[in-house]
Order: sequence, then C-alpha cells, then structure tokens
Amino acid sequence: MSASELLQHLIRIHDEQPDEAAEQLPGLVKAADLPTADRPKLAWLVNHMLGEKRGDWRGAWTLLDKLPLEDANQTLLRHCFVAATLAGDALAVWRLERQWRSAGAQDAEIHLLVRMGVLQSLCGTVRLSSLLPILAETLDLLDDGTASGHDATLAMLFNNIVSTLLEREDLETGNAVCWAVIWRAANAARSFWGRAGNWVNHERAEYLLALTANRFQRWPAGLAAADEGLGLIAANGEEAVDQAFLLLERARAMFGLGRDEGGMAAYEAAQALAASFGSSLRPWFDGCARRAKKKPALAGL
Repeated sequence: MSASELLQHLIRIHDEQPDEAAEQLPGLVKAADLPTADRPKLAWLVNHMLGEKRGDWRGAWTLLDKLPLEDANQTLLRHCFVAATLAGDALAVWRLERQWRSAGAQDAEIHLLVRMGVLQSLCGTVRLSSLLPILAETLDLLDDGTASGHDATLAMLFNNIVSTLLEREDLETGNAVCWAVIWRAANAARSFWGRAGNWVNHERAEYLLALTANRFQRWPAGLAAADEGLGLIAANGEEAVDQAFLLLERARAMFGLGRDEGGMAAYEAAQALAASFGSSLRPWFDGCARRAKKKPALAGL
C-alpha cells in the first residue's frame, strides 16, 4: 500500500478505529513517497486525531514540524500554524507567519484563517462563555473584505464550528446571545458556500441552518431552511441521503410547531429513503430520527 493509499485508508477508518489511525501517523509523516498534494490532508488528520480528540497539541505539532514545508500551500500552513499555536511554540508561529507572508498573504487574512482554525480546533472543548465572544468578533471581521479569496475554506470552517457547537450538551438553547452568534455563523457558512460551492454545498448549507434553528426551537426558521434545501434537491438532481436528513429536520420543525400530520408525512418519507442505507449510515440516521420525533422541552425563549 502506497503512502497515499494508506492516508486515504486512515481517513476512512479514523472514527471507528482511532487508535490504529493514530499509531500510523508518525510513519506517514516520514514517508518519502507521500505526494505533496496529500500533505494538507495528513496535517488535518494529525490535528484532528492528536489535537482535537486527545488534546495533545504538542504531539501534533511535533509530527507536523517534520513535514517538508518549503513549498507548503496555504492549507498546510494553516494546519501547521494552528498546531504550533495551540502547542505554545511561539518561535515556530513567527516562522510560519513569515513564510506565509512571503508567499503573498496579507497579515489580516493570515490572522483570520488562523483564528478560524483555532476556533474549529477548540469549539468542542473550550467553555462556551469564552468561545462565543471570540466567534462573534471573528464574524465582525468578515465585513471588511479580509475573507476575499477564501470562500470555500471559510465555508468549511464555519460549517465545522457550527456543527460541533450544536452537538454540545452544554449549549444554552434558551440564551438569546448564544442563538444570535451561532445563527450568524451558520448563515456565514451558507453565504460562503453560496459563492464557492455547487448546488450540493448549497443544500447542505440549508441543512445546517435547519439544524441550528431546530436546536434552538426556532421552528419557523427550521422549517423554511429544510424546505429550501429540499427545493434545491428537487430542482437540481438526486441526493437521497441529504434528502432524507432534510426531511427529518422538516419533520422536527413541523412537530415543534404542533403540525403533527405534516411532521409524520415528512418523517415517513425520510424513513422510506433510509430503507436502503448501509450499516455505516443507518445508526446516524436512526439517532436523528429519534430526535425528530422527540417532544421538545421548552427552551425558555
């Protein structure tokens, strides 16, 4: 198996077999036959497995510092910058910043992309009271044109941040400030995908909006976003998996609004599409289906 094939294998199995994936990372970093184009994906996996999952940012940066960085692109530099920052290696941070600037990047875009990368890496663990104000400040930075040329990257980062925040058990769904910041971030993902993505990215951005609104029991907004996503699929092509999950969010919003008949119709349509789902997807779908039918507790809004 080539280094590139091994990397793809580890990306596929890292959720189900995290220990095996992590053990293979040092060898991949040293592999002479790893193509330059694969280094950003390897850097992402190192940060994800060691930094985000294990909190071992020193270990993540120690590995990434062994990669050849002379011809690194912006994605690889961003992953390395985040790891070095969270590992507390100030000299490496300054070196990477200098290299990134020498490649033509402006200070403002470097700082924005690194801040977003750090937020993505910490959004599952840092206290929300500390994280949300920084996320709000970062959203304010987008109004000055700093994001120009990085639409796809920022769309992905905002999507990942919002998705992670929505899964947090300590999310204060009755907190209006919390709602406002996360809703802004979900709309930022939608806006950036609107400029950089295809119709599948667009309908998935609507799914993120539906998830966000429904998590905060903003049922009309959740229903509107789910219907927008379903409309994009109907207008552009077949996407059975995405359609099923959007139908679950439509059902969730309808049940929340007390429109049980429409909710059940959407729920049953989702279940019909999911009948052909494989074993890797079915548990995720079933969890979302249980959530869709669960009677919501009052959010206090």
